[in-house]
Amino acid sequence: MQSLQWYMHRLRSMGPREIAWRLRSAVAAQLDLVRIPLGVVPAVKVSGPLSRDEFLPGFSCSDTVPVAGDAPDRPAAWDERLVTAAERTLDDRLSYFDLEDQFLGAPIEWQRDWSSGKAAELRLSHLTDYRDFADAGDCKLVWEPNRHHQLVVLARAWRITGKRRYARKVVDLALDWIEQNPFGYGMNWKSGLELGVRLINWVWAIDLIRDAEVCSNDEWSKLLRCVYLLIWDTRRRYSQGSSANNHLVGEVAGVYVACRYFRDFPRADAWSAEAADILERELFLQSFADGCTREHAFGYQFFVLQFYSLCLVAGSRSGAPLSPEFGARLHAMYRFMADVCRDTGSQPEFGDADDGYVLDLGDHPRAEAAPLIAVGAALFDDATLAAPSETAWWLFGEEAGAGSSPEPARTSGAYRESGYFVLRSTAADVPTRVFFDCAELGFGSIAAHGHADCLSFSMAVNGREILVDPGTYDYYTYPKWRDYFRSTRAHNTVSIDGEDQSEMLGSFLWGRRANATLLDWQDGERSVTVTAEHDGYTFLDDPVVHRRSLTLDKETGGVDILDTLACAGRHEALVCFHVAPGCDVTDDGGEVLITRGGERVRIAAADGKFEVVRASEEGMSGWVGESYHRKSPGVSVFLVVHVDGNTEIRTRIKVEAAQGAAPG
Repeated sequence: MQSLQWYMHRLRSMGPREIAWRLRSAVAAQLDLVRIPLGVVPAVKVSGPLSRDEFLPGFSCSDTVPVAGDAPDRPAAWDERLVTAAERTLDDRLSYFDLEDQFLGAPIEWQRDWSSGKAAELRLSHLTDYRDFADAGDCKLVWEPNRHHQLVVLARAWRITGKRRYARKVVDLALDWIEQNPFGYGMNWKSGLELGVRLINWVWAIDLIRDAEVCSNDEWSKLLRCVYLLIWDTRRRYSQGSSANNHLVGEVAGVYVACRYFRDFPRADAWSAEAADILERELFLQSFADGCTREHAFGYQFFVLQFYSLCLVAGSRSGAPLSPEFGARLHAMYRFMADVCRDTGSQPEFGDADDGYVLDLGDHPRAEAAPLIAVGAALFDDATLAAPSETAWWLFGEEAGAGSSPEPARTSGAYRESGYFVLRSTAADVPTRVFFDCAELGFGSIAAHGHADCLSFSMAVNGREILVDPGTYDYYTYPKWRDYFRSTRAHNTVSIDGEDQSEMLGSFLWGRRANATLLDWQDGERSVTVTAEHDGYTFLDDPVVHRRSLTLDKETGGVDILDTLACAGRHEALVCFHVAPGCDVTDDGGEVLITRGGERVRIAAADGKFEVVRASEEGMSGWVGESYHRKSPGVSVFLVVHVDGNTEIRTRIKVEAAQGAAPG
């Protein structure tokens, strides 16, 4: 249960229209408490063109993949990995977040958070507080198996092997879910986003097994009645106002894909047209022209890229293509992600990331970015983005094309509109990449997925991360960790007097914010420099403005950092450096030496004293949240500087060696 103070802060973040919408939603919820137990809910007649024998889908997800067909160019490793996952799913075992090969129960316990062992009571969804860990566990741990990625894994295994047991398990799991999750009851009817993801997975799974003939007429009717309720329930409570971020995109995408597929549902064409209008609007509202998400969280950029891309596919194949402008902006988003991920092969960890994805078509963006970017390469016939991948193959078949991975970039990039800058060395023997953040905190009035990371940076040498953003780790289970990983101290920037640049009012709610200003960008022949400042510490009794100038030497890969603190009084400044797991860190005569494989990076400062903090169970510094509910031990280095009036802090990062080319 949230505190009264939180509700007051949350109310202040809303406009009049959102408040009116929430009041209407509250009234509708009260009506649901009466009508759902009475069974007064929409029903669809599964007959005629909706019947199993007469049904014709609005588009196909499976035409590119014949059942047990000859696919000579498909790597054997893909099939081995797929069959292994499908066999585990036959045994009701899944791996997700911190759980490996987790047995989901017999019968499956769809309401349980298997990490904590807690299970939500099967009561009316409107009476369930998904944020209450004590009552329901971590909602993400409950919801993940209910997104039904595993149904698509099984359906893909049927297409590849022709073994009907995989297709039959799809039907069995869906029917079991319907029986244990009656409409309007439990955690799994609580979130519109979860319904949207589930809809897309059901569409893909149903289409992939259409040729298997494993579903009776009665079972088909049960499936379609549930699909219709999922569509209807999602559409009637689309997120609005301050909540209209990636949640709205996922909700609308689920309705759009399902309505384009089940064209003979009542009002399907009207609902898909409405959804298309919202998709066209939100893509532009929630992204910059330079291709970056306005949520300033790159994990969520991959998430919405999948929604938008699947909608583009569904619209095109069903005869209702989305606009050329929609495609052009989506292409820009792929180009942005291709550029910022190219050096290391993975997404920058700036902002929140919860490992969310839409369809399991063989690849996961947390593991590697290129296979998902390959979808954009196929959509837009742009081989400069990425080489073909398994995900692209499942979506486009042989039309995904062929080719090799693009060459590593040697040029720097300025994304001025969104506030991100990529600084790169040009020498092939010292390939250094610095990613710099002078962006706004996040999207909209609550900036839900932003971190207090203004003027922070990450650094990679030879494709290996050296200095990193420590990530996210958790949302609901560990509140202290949630706050730490969003804090200024947990980022490679400057913390003043132990305070955060921006004010946390809740786990997904910010108050006072640091405002960044780009002052200079110079990309010269021998070096590249970015300079920016923020006002996040002007709330202090003695206001402080932090200005940072970062210069990368293109020939040596070294970095010079000048932090200027404009103030009148005394303060303690921490210049923070968070070192990637897998690096060795030593205090070398007042300097810090970081070693990773053949790379040796040395940090030196003109003033102040370095403190090296290694991850331990007693503290939070040093830990890196590499994925949701998985953290790895690293090292945090803090340069402690006592400030008295206007102060310049100079730090030099020297790359001493960079041997070998493979990221590790």
